Amino acid sequence: MAPHQAGSNRAGQIAMPLPSAIRDMLDRSTLIIASNRGPIEFHQTSDGEIVSKRGTGGVITAMSAAARYAEAIWVACAMTPTDRLLAEQMRQRQEPFIDHPDLEGFHVRFVLPDPEAYRGYYNRIANPLLWFLQHYLWDTPRAPDIDYQTWQAWYNGYVVVNRLFAEEIVAAADAAPREPIVLLQDYHLYLTPTFIREQRPDLLLYHFIHIPWPDQDYWRLLPIEMRRAICEGLLANDIVGFQTPRHARSFLNTVDANLPDAEVDYRRREVIYRGRTTRVRVYPISIDPDLVRAVAASEDARRHEEHLQAFRNEYTIIRVDRAEPSKNVVRGFLAYDRLLEAHPELIGRVNFLAFLVPTRMEVAEYINYLDEINAVVGRINAKYANMAQIEGIDWEPVHLFVGDDYPRALAAMKFYDVLLVNAIFDGMNLVAKEGALLNERNGVLILSEGAGAYQQLGPWALTVSPTDIEGTAEALWRGLTMPEAERAWRAEQLRQHVLEHDLRRWLVDQLQDIAELRTERETDRVTAPS
Repeated sequence: MAPHQAGSNRAGQIAMPLPSAIRDMLDRSTLIIASNRGPIEFHQTSDGEIVSKRGTGGVITAMSAAARYAEAIWVACAMTPTDRLLAEQMRQRQEPFIDHPDLEGFHVRFVLPDPEAYRGYYNRIANPLLWFLQHYLWDTPRAPDIDYQTWQAWYNGYVVVNRLFAEEIVAAADAAPREPIVLLQDYHLYLTPTFIREQRPDLLLYHFIHIPWPDQDYWRLLPIEMRRAICEGLLANDIVGFQTPRHARSFLNTVDANLPDAEVDYRRREVIYRGRTTRVRVYPISIDPDLVRAVAASEDARRHEEHLQAFRNEYTIIRVDRAEPSKNVVRGFLAYDRLLEAHPELIGRVNFLAFLVPTRMEVAEYINYLDEINAVVGRINAKYANMAQIEGIDWEPVHLFVGDDYPRALAAMKFYDVLLVNAIFDGMNLVAKEGALLNERNGVLILSEGAGAYQQLGPWALTVSPTDIEGTAEALWRGLTMPEAERAWRAEQLRQHVLEHDLRRWLVDQLQDIAELRTERETDRVTAPS
């Protein structure tokens, strides 16, 4: 596969003008994006044809927008046998990256870990160990157990795969037609910056953490060797980005507690470690309003909207989430049960529609949690079926929609009266922003203090503690019965905030800080004594 023409200027294709400093930087740069999963997977049909499937997930959606701004190379793990085949062919032909028409502006390099190494890296360390730790999900008297298998997964999995990522990123940087800027994504790659520095200390490294960063005391669940390696890895970057000020502050506290030689400046949000200054910044991720609206207006979404009419009621509550523990789905249903107990006048008049996407079904904790969700929904529906029959009503209080169907979820967001987002401790919860943008009924947002979106949207939402079932039930009642004028005011404020703080602004804020850092470095090189 022939490489894309090095001289193409994608930055000039942006509909909205970029600040001049960013535009100048992108004209001279190649973005190298690195994440566990890439923007595309390749599959081979029975007749040998190679077909592609677009990647899913928040990281993919967010970083795919970078292709609008500049030429980009995406480094990711091979997820399919065909991914591996294409990567091996690329190496045999000594080509710098894989090109494909479906990549829409990206080039790709695949990391090829041994399957056993990948299992240790992903299924033992990244998920569930780091994910559970960073979402405060461990039942600490019982888990985690850092045993021999965990250490083997660390050394022979997480460390190995992070080193492989570094090698591919350096190879991509060496092949880049312009000056490379490396954009690392998330918790899978905490050690990668350290390994990159061993080979290319000159590269500009930026790392964005999409999930929360817990308090430094909670990090003590990990052995000191692990947490120090993670802190040192992140401090090998020039800039580290977080979703909220709270997460950034917790990171600085964690560095302060675990690296005695680090100089932490809380006011400037900077750390000096081993002669390198790392800037710690905050970039709340958001949505692309035009794209979300386009999907919501698609023929597929309209068909779903017509179908879902039958599930609406006088009052309609919805939630849209991955079916995993950090989303706190079970407590949300328990709060709904309590609402119906406290307000029997709602029987037959309110429906709860839950759109849940199964995830990480190779991890036991996720399988068990989906079973818990199904069990609590079954109990609620059975409990109120008899009451409805006594009243002569054909009514099911909870409707569960399981499956990854984004147009269907967006279609449902148009007609909620209450949107429940009660995450325990989470990165951003973009569903809160999607709902605020699309809803046509002045729907009320219920938002837990643990949701990342709370930092931005809290003033216009109803606030709950993620563990407070009674308080969440009361918030559901308040949301359903709120006066129309107040509903309209809150909904308008939410919508305007989402429009003003969109995905483009999230990207531009990051690129602005990278451009400033790059300018400072160029100035230092010019003024440095020869």
